[in-house]
Amino acid sequence: MKLNITLKALLLASALMAGQAAQAQWLGQDYATFGVPLVNFGNMAAMNNNSMNTGKHTHSDTDSRSARASAPPAVQRNAQELSKVFPAASQASMRQAFQQSMDVYQQIAEKMGWQRNDLDGAMAAFIVGNYMVFANRDVQDAEFAAVAEQLRRGAGTRRLAERQSAESIRDLYEKSAMVGAFMALAYKSQQQKSQQEHVAANLRNSARENLKLVLGTDPERLRISERGVMLAE
Repeated sequence: MKLNITLKALLLASALMAGQAAQAQWLGQDYATFGVPLVNFGNMAAMNNNSMNTGKHTHSDTDSRSARASAPPAVQRNAQELSKVFPAASQASMRQAFQQSMDVYQQIAEKMGWQRNDLDGAMAAFIVGNYMVFANRDVQDAEFAAVAEQLRRGAGTRRLAERQSAESIRDLYEKSAMVGAFMALAYKSQQQKSQQEHVAANLRNSARENLKLVLGTDPERLRISERGVMLAE
């Protein structure tokens, strides 16, 4: 089953939570107009490892345990922090949008069969959601699953969880999930109704900057397939 089928159902569920008019507003305007809330991947060096850059498996192939966010949920606080980069008049609507995006992500994760609080799944959503906007193409469930599995086998998130506090891992999990689901929904919104050229360009630039954070290189080289994430030569 392709991801676009899953997201269509989740778009409907999300619209029912907030109302379709509000949904269309935040998907098309505030985010793309005012900028992008960047998740802090400053300590996530594992995202730039050889496995991510080549698509090859590492010595960790036999161990696909996932890092987990064990601290109590902090969805409202993390949505509030993400919304702070927007003008004051837009912060309340963006905070609500990110909270709804967390609900959408959790439904996606359940459909993918992932455990709750799976950090690798959330980070895969961050990569895939931004990739959909940047590359202007949908991503199949099998490709999405491959990215999450690649992250698990790379073991970088587990190493990160050993160094960072439980609260920091919770923040990374929720913010990655929120932004990833938000961008995937924004892509679907664009496919259903074309945005103004400057709005679409701003959204794509936001996706570019997000992907640069994770990959540490030009996302023009990024490819996602059933092998996971690869960077073209």
